[in-house]
Amino acid sequence: MHLSHIMASGMGGIRTAGDLVAWMQISRKMKLPEAKKYVAGKLGIEVFDLTNEEVMRRLREDLGIGIITSVAGSPKGIRAKMKIAELLEIPINSVSLFKSQI
Repeated sequence: MHLSHIMASGMGGIRTAGDLVAWMQISRKMKLPEAKKYVAGKLGIEVFDLTNEEVMRRLREDLGIGIITSVAGSPKGIRAKMKIAELLEIPINSVSLFKSQI
C-alpha cells in the first residue's frame, strides 16, 4: 500500500521530492500541502521547486539522499535512507533495524 501511495502522489518519486513528501504523509499523517511545506523547509527550497527535476537532482546529490542513476561514491540504498531519516526527523523501520545490527 505504501508504495502505491508514493507512486500515486505524482511528484516524480526519487526524481524529485515525491518520495520525501510521501514519507511525511505516511509517517506523520500530514495532508499533502502540509507535507510539501515541511519537506521544502527541511531542504531549504520553495515548495514550487519540489517538482523541479534539475533543482532536486542537484540537491539530492549534495545532501546524499539518493538519486535514480547511480553516481560513483554517492550514497545509495540504506545509506541514503539513513540520511533521509535524519533530514526529515522521522523513524524508518529498515534504518532502525540496520542500526540495531551494527
